Amino acid sequence: MTAVVWIRRSLREEDNTALVQASEEYEEVVPFYVVDDSYFENADLGYPRVKFWRDSVQRLRQNLQDKGKDLVLRKGKPVEQVGKIVEELNPEKIYFNRDYSPYSKRRDREVRENLSVEVETFKDNVMFEKREILTNSGDPYKVYSYYAKKWFDKQKRRPQKPSKYAVPDVESDQLPSLQELGFEDPGMNVWEGGRKKGLERMERFKEKISDYDSDRDYAWKDSTSKLSPHLKFGTVSIREVFWMAERMKARNPDSEGPKTWQEELAWRDFYLQLLWNYPETVNQPFQKQYQDIEWRTKKQASEDWKRFVNGKTGFPFVDAGMRQLKETGWMHNRLRMVTTSFACKDLWLDWRDLHSYFSRVFVDAELASMVGGIQWAYSIGTDAQPYFRVFNPWTQGERYDPDGKYIRRWVPELGDVPKEHIHKPFEMPEEIQEESGCEIGEDYPRPIVDHSQQREKSIQRFEDVRE
Repeated sequence: MTAVVWIRRSLREEDNTALVQASEEYEEVVPFYVVDDSYFENADLGYPRVKFWRDSVQRLRQNLQDKGKDLVLRKGKPVEQVGKIVEELNPEKIYFNRDYSPYSKRRDREVRENLSVEVETFKDNVMFEKREILTNSGDPYKVYSYYAKKWFDKQKRRPQKPSKYAVPDVESDQLPSLQELGFEDPGMNVWEGGRKKGLERMERFKEKISDYDSDRDYAWKDSTSKLSPHLKFGTVSIREVFWMAERMKARNPDSEGPKTWQEELAWRDFYLQLLWNYPETVNQPFQKQYQDIEWRTKKQASEDWKRFVNGKTGFPFVDAGMRQLKETGWMHNRLRMVTTSFACKDLWLDWRDLHSYFSRVFVDAELASMVGGIQWAYSIGTDAQPYFRVFNPWTQGERYDPDGKYIRRWVPELGDVPKEHIHKPFEMPEEIQEESGCEIGEDYPRPIVDHSQQREKSIQRFEDVRE
């Protein structure tokens, strides 16, 4: 008998839980992938993510073919294509790994309701899911620190390899090109997907993880793992990276770096369990008291919006982050907090517009983490920063990019500005502007807003709603 493993986000053979389980029970297994038409109808989908996804699917298929196997590809609606493969092969079982977004839940429910064959699903994308970690009263945690304590205390399984299995000869479609899917290369320097690239990232990060706790916030240092898109698309598993960190912890017991980095994995699980239990937060603030806040839409604030997304606000640290994102599809985590706080507390931009833009541009756009992170910075989410805490974009730059290395990398017009003026170039005397070849208001803009005034206005707006 045959089993079909419907692969979605776990774009790897190793430690793919559904594939591992199927291979233990069946000698003949069909790894099956549907290029989901609905996925590409999403307006919040951009080139960096689609390219990374396509790279990863293509390389998984090649990897399987190199072993004498295959990834059977079909294009269309999942409910129809999964039904067709069942009709063709008459498998005994369908296996797949669970997913947690509102769309995934609807898709999987529809597929299951239209199948007569037995379906078995597995936890794979996270260490702990849904309602596995609850408060003593049986509710999902809303405060990360309490959640994290239980997350670290719970036993975690190790990565597993599939048993030997054969893939029967099954008709398969070609993987559509990016152009066929409607995505033209915008000339961005975006990342390549695929398991090999993910494993290379893991290996490079091993050399840095011991200092992660002390170095992670410094934008000019290449000290973060950059594994987020690989976890998003499952080219590496959460178990593989967690146990890699455990091994590094054992080698250097005095280092706080590995544990600090594992906290990022716990945050990811935290946001995914919140999305599962509170799916309405995709469109609504987690804190209901802020539901009626009137944000400025990108249409209402069109000029400010354009200057913000193009990195021309006159705040160098913010502009460097937004330009890095626009050019590469990725941004350092410290800058994610700073730019999002700036969008909220300085420009009062609608968080849903920001989420839509970030979803199109970020290569690692993960719905749960994106919504959770934006609502955290906007002070409207669970366990969010207090509304009266407003990041100062100048002091953030001075603290985390003291010499302006990051700023000079991404805002080249400030390349020759002296260190003492790199964070506030608008304060440069005219003779220094001339010497550095950067005329403020001409080569680089003056600040788009008065930060002190905007800070006070923002706090007052929140207080007005709270009353």
